Formats: sequence, structure tokens, C-alpha cells
Amino acid sequence: MDKNKFAARRGPSNEAVQVVVRCRPMNAKELANGFKKVVDVHPSRGVIEILNPRDDGKERKKSFTFDAVYDAMSTQEELYNETAHPLVSSILDGFNGTIFAYGQTGTGKTYTMEGSKPDPSQKGIILRSFDQIFNYISRSKNMQYLVRTSYLEIYQEEIRDLLSKDRRKTYELREAAGIGVYVKDLSSFVCKSAKEIEHVMYVGNQNRSIGATNMNDHSSRSHAIFMITIEMSDTDSFKKIIRVGKLNLIDLAGSERQSKTGATGERLKEASKINLSLSALGNVISALVDGKNPHIPYRDSKLTRILQDSLGGNSKTIMVANIGPASYNYDETLTTLRYANRAKNIKNKPRVNEDPKDALLREYQMEIARLKEKLRLMKELEEKKELLAREKYASEKLEMKIRAMESKLLCGGKNIIDHTNEQQRALEQQKQEIAERKKREVEMRQKLELQEESALEIRDTYTTLQQEVDYKTKKLKKLFARLQSIKQEIHDVTEEFNADRRDLEAAQNELLKDLKVRYLVIDNFIPADEKNKLLLRVRFDESDGSWYLLPLVPDNIVTVKRPVSSGGERRPVSDYGRVAIRLGRSHRYQGENILNLDLEPHPRTTSDYTGPIIAPKIHALLEEAMREEDDLDVDAAPLSNINFGARAKQSRKDREKEKLLKGNKARKKSSDLSSQSGNFLSTPPSTPPLFPKPRGLIPK
Repeated sequence: MDKNKFAARRGPSNEAVQVVVRCRPMNAKELANGFKKVVDVHPSRGVIEILNPRDDGKERKKSFTFDAVYDAMSTQEELYNETAHPLVSSILDGFNGTIFAYGQTGTGKTYTMEGSKPDPSQKGIILRSFDQIFNYISRSKNMQYLVRTSYLEIYQEEIRDLLSKDRRKTYELREAAGIGVYVKDLSSFVCKSAKEIEHVMYVGNQNRSIGATNMNDHSSRSHAIFMITIEMSDTDSFKKIIRVGKLNLIDLAGSERQSKTGATGERLKEASKINLSLSALGNVISALVDGKNPHIPYRDSKLTRILQDSLGGNSKTIMVANIGPASYNYDETLTTLRYANRAKNIKNKPRVNEDPKDALLREYQMEIARLKEKLRLMKELEEKKELLAREKYASEKLEMKIRAMESKLLCGGKNIIDHTNEQQRALEQQKQEIAERKKREVEMRQKLELQEESALEIRDTYTTLQQEVDYKTKKLKKLFARLQSIKQEIHDVTEEFNADRRDLEAAQNELLKDLKVRYLVIDNFIPADEKNKLLLRVRFDESDGSWYLLPLVPDNIVTVKRPVSSGGERRPVSDYGRVAIRLGRSHRYQGENILNLDLEPHPRTTSDYTGPIIAPKIHALLEEAMREEDDLDVDAAPLSNINFGARAKQSRKDREKEKLLKGNKARKKSSDLSSQSGNFLSTPPSTPPLFPKPRGLIPK
């Protein structure tokens, strides 16, 4: 390639992010439900107009201007040739490039990026970029290329390799000087044709996470990133300089609201993670555009860290914003347009990547040169006949290895007719000129509209004062209408912010609830000392943004040395053994190993019972009182009619006399006891007996 042409294609030092908007047609479900179309697309002027369906036409349409806009009638080829083709061409010159699709769920992001495979005319940006890259390589001369591909997804803030056999393995992000942000241990495949790279993409899509929602039956539940690295070197120049171009093709998961998608369970968790990562992307865009805060929050999510070079760094970037025209999605469409309008002001600093540290082409070239030199030395040794068979085998083996490695390097222009190449290059150049001319026409129309609006007052002349008053009144109404539109815009932005904040608060509450459950488990089921040990071991890795545990080291490790006997013996020897040694007897016998196994008595924990202390006099009185009287004669004979008859013959007077004698006897005994014990025991003389007379007792 001509050096002057290459220098011209380096571009300016600062280059804005290119933003294009694509509006899909109304689908069958929206037409069946009677929703209205509220979006008007004007491709010739690069303008999108949207009307609020809740205002019944009273409010003016909101207007947004972009680098290019595409309506429902636009084709995949038209979008690619006018938007993506120049960026992919710059990748083949050594620049970094990124194309990503952004928008609500069900607006056609995956269709724009991948297209429909059965129909060649429906190919998306990714498949068309494959064709452009390998067609360019096949027509180039005196150049060597090495094309590598990788495919990953970000699912619930975890990075997964879509080309790996282990689907459960997650990968970490790293950052190094001269390389930037990269995924550690991500698999990479060398491709030699468009069919091979399409097969790699097909295998990765089979492993991608998708699910059904109310908005889309095949909704992408993850951010998919297809990476293409192209290393190139001039074969004719004395000093072979290697340039590396990197192309990131990103299909973002769609933003969505829980009320519309009906997400529950695992789908709700996926939607929360998707909305948080897209919210972090919006914060990065706002911080880059605002310019007041020197800190850009790239580390808030894995997505923004991967897009760090694409937004404000060393890359050429195209944002394809996909929207829907139905009134049902007015709020989401307006949010997407505002994000896209804000992203236009981001400035990148793309530059050519020359001689990077991680270039694989240099390793291939050095290895081929080393093997060729080794092959030459081995051919010189063919003069020796005794080593002919061994050297011939080694030479064939090395030649096969060289052919295998050279087959991975693509060299074009060998078997293609030069005339066909020139026609193809001329056709592509005409397409680029047409696309650039169309882009300049859109820019000129936008500038003319602004100039006409500003110079309208200068051109007009007034014949009467009333005409001037009428004109200025009309202009005042127009300015007042614009003021009302701006106030409504501020109100809409505030409502949108409040809605997003409520969604984020709901997600935060769910995460806080989960965190409280984890703390509850830790506080109730993990001992405090074990928890403290874990806190002492835990560390935070700032480069990865994750926590890890230090290896467990036992505390108080004490090395116990083997005891040494005082007599200088190898083992301790008892006194009995020493006496046996002096007597000339063998001291190795069982007596030294006898242990005293007498158990020590357990200390007593109780004491003997001792009664209360009582004075001797009181003790004597109690014994006297408790001493039994003379034995009572008890008539235990069975009752009979004779006994009843004898009892009946006794007169009532005799029975009363008997009771009186008994009472006097008991009172006399009580008075004797009271005279001995003083005031301790006293019984009134007139107290009747405490217990009634037992039945069947015979008094003495």
C-alpha cells in the first residue's frame, strides 16, 4: 500500500463516536393490539422524530439528529456499506474498531449484527465483515496476514468462553501496559477463510444464553462479544514492521422493564444484572460527555471494562441504536434515543498499533526462519552416507511443519486475475465514494436548516409596524412553544430518572435481602472465632475486583525435640537399668516399660448430715412428750349381735362418766408437762382432746 495513502487513512487524532439509528417495522403482535406508530424516520436529513401518544397530538414532536438513520425499508447491505465498511477497512490498516448494537429487547439488535443465515441478502454486520476481510486479503500482494478469533459472553456479570468445552468455567479480566484490558486464558482460533470463521461463530452461538420473555421469544440474556485480531506484515521491506488491528463486534442484551417482560425467578435475576450493566454503560457515556469529573467509572461492570478502549480510548467506534416504532414502547424508545444522542459527543483517540508485544505473527515468522536455518544445516550433512536415512526423515518432518505453519499465513494475489482485482477495487472505491457523498449531503442539509433558521429575521423586511408586530408575535409563539418543549423534555427526563431509580432500588433491595440472609447464616451458624479467622485471611484484588482467601497456616507450630538422657545414652534409662548395667546385666527388659496405673481418688464433693442444734432441756422434754403410753388393748374380734346388744345395755350416764374421767386424766398430764417446760409448752386446762377416740378401743 502506498505510504501517502496509508498516512491519509490514519485519520485525525480525535475522532467522535459514530452513532446511527435503525427503526424496525411494526410487528404482528403490535398491529393486532392496535398500537399506533409514533416514530418518523427521515434518512435524507438524518433525523428521528417521536411523538408522545399520551398527549393526543398537543405536544410537539421531539427531534433527534444522528450521523445516519435507517427506516423499516432499509436493507442490510445499505447499512453495512454506509456505516461499517469504512471502519472494517481501517482495521486492515492496523486500527482498533468496535461496532455494538444497543436498544430495547425485541428491536432487532441480533438481526442487525448477525442477520438471517439462510438468505445471503439478510447477512448482518458480522458476516459481511468476514467477507470483506478475506476478500481484501486475497487481493493483497507482498503481505502476510494472521487472523485470530475469540468469542465470549457476559452472563450475570460473569465472563464465559463460548468456544470452550467447559461451560461452567468463568474467566477474569486483566489489564497490562501496552495491551490494555484483556481476558485471561481466553481461547483463540486461527482462521484461513470466511467459512472457517463463520463455523467458529456458529459453534459459539450454540452455547450462548438465550430465553423467552413477553417481549421476545428468543431474547439474548447476555452480552456477546466476537473478537477478530488481524496481524499483518510487509514481506518486501527490509525491516518487517507488524501492525495489528482488532475488531470487536458486540451484540448487547436488551434493556427491559419487569412490568412488560413478566420476568420472574431466574429471568428476573438476569434482567437485573443486564439493567445494572447497561446503567453502568450509561454512566460511563455521561461521564465522558460531561467532562467535569476526571474519574470515568469503567470498573462498575465487566462490560464497561471491556469497552474501555472503545469509549474514549484507542478505537474507532460505531454505535447502532435499535428502536421500535410502537406507542407501547414510547418510554424505552425515547431513552434509547437520548443515550445515542449523548454518545455522539464522545471523543476517541485511535492510532495504528505497530509492533505490539502480544503479536503472534512475529513468533510465527521467527519460528519459520529458525526452522529454515535448521533445515539448511541439515542438508549440508547429507554428504555423510551413514546418516542419510536419519537426516532425510528429519528433513521431511521439518518441511511438513513449515508447510503447516505457512498455510496459516494468508498471501493473496497468487491465483487471481489482476484485471478482476482492479475491477473489484474500483467497485468498492465507488461504493465508498457514494456513501461519503451521501453522508456529506446529510450534513449539508442539516447546516442549511440551521442557517435558514438563524438568517430568517435578517432577510425579512417590514412595510408597516403592524406587520413587524405580527411577525415578532409569531416568532414569540414559536420560541414559547420551544420553551414548553424543553420543559416537557426536562419533565420526561426526571420521570425517566425516577423510574430507573425505582428499578435500581428494587434490584438493590433484592440484593440487600440476599446479603442479609447470608449475614444471618454467618452470624447464627458460623462460630465467632472461625469468622474472625476468615476475616484475617480474606484479601481484595483491585485488578480483578474480586475477593480471595490466603492459604491456611496453622498457628503456634512448635517443633518438639527428642529428649536426651542425662547419662549420654541414646534413650532415657531408669535407675534400675543403670544398676543392671553396672552389674553386667542387659538393661533392655520389660521392667523399664512398667507404668504406675493406680487411679487417684476423686475428691469428695458432699458432707455428712448434721441435724439442728437443740438445748438439752428441750430435747428431754421432746423425748418425754414423744414417749409412748402403756399399751392399749384393742378389741379386734368381729362385730356380732351380742356385742351390739351389750353396748346398747350400757346406760348413757355411764358413758358420760367414763368420758369425764378420761378428760381429767389428760388435763393432769398436760399440767405436769407445762410446769416442767415453762413457757415452751402450754395447754389451756379446758381444751378438749386433740384427737377423737378411736373406734374399738377399750379404756383401762
